[in-house]
Amino acid sequence: MNEQTEEYEDDFDDEADDPPLTATQQAAADRLTEADLRIIDTALFRNLTGNYRKVAMIVSLGMGSDTSFYPDIIDVFYAQRIKLMVKKGLVESVGNLNRMRYSEVRLPQPASGQCISISNEGPQRSPAKDD
Repeated sequence: MNEQTEEYEDDFDDEADDPPLTATQQAAADRLTEADLRIIDTALFRNLTGNYRKVAMIVSLGMGSDTSFYPDIIDVFYAQRIKLMVKKGLVESVGNLNRMRYSEVRLPQPASGQCISISNEGPQRSPAKDD
């Protein structure tokens, strides 16, 4: 058992929300720089499509990306980043975002005159440029 999982109880409750970060995990997350967060967000965003996909799958794909591999950062943190994207309106969701296996996300269907882009600052919603 590794350090990341040993702090949780042995019995897994499939009906419970995703657990909060432990103190050790939160300390690792707090050490991430703004650049690290942009890398993580971009890795997650790149796995989104116009169709709904399970948050757990987006998290797994994002964590598996070479550019966003942070061994001390667990899946729950990545799921929290997706929740933040939803809150900012960058991602649409259905289901309970407190349970990554029971929620899905997709790229928003842009309103007329808007587009979603990925820049050095991470995913952004901006007005579309006229051709």
